[in-house]
Amino acid sequence: MLSVIEELTEDGVVLDAEHLRARIVDWRMRIDDLYREIADWFPHLGADRGDTTVMDEPVMRAYGVPPIRLPVLRLSEADVEVGILVPRGLWIIGVNGRVDLSARNGQFLIIDRSGLFAQPRWTIAPALDRLAVEPLSRTTLAGAIQ
Repeated sequence: MLSVIEELTEDGVVLDAEHLRARIVDWRMRIDDLYREIADWFPHLGADRGDTTVMDEPVMRAYGVPPIRLPVLRLSEADVEVGILVPRGLWIIGVNGRVDLSARNGQFLIIDRSGLFAQPRWTIAPALDRLAVEPLSRTTLAGAIQ
């Protein structure tokens, strides 16, 4: 299973616009699945996907892949925002994508630790203590947003 560092440096990978577009499609599907799972974990919260953020990473520009918009997830309880999840990057050395969470209890990094095109292995850690990483679950996310 290939990692991002191997993807960007190995001879066996054909790094071209088509490959990048396939990775972006996979990233968008993983984000959508993550947001759906979070909404299922917390049915009492409002889950608004109306906002977007621009994905325009250097490797995309290098291969002529235009920027795209990715969904932002806003979680609210009784009209009070309790968390906002924003995709921050796909091509990050050591991980397979990162989503930032701003919540009541601080800033958190939600990281996919899987290989390329693999089943996601989401983890969560406080932004100020990245070594305190735990598997993402209903319980660990609840600790961040409630």
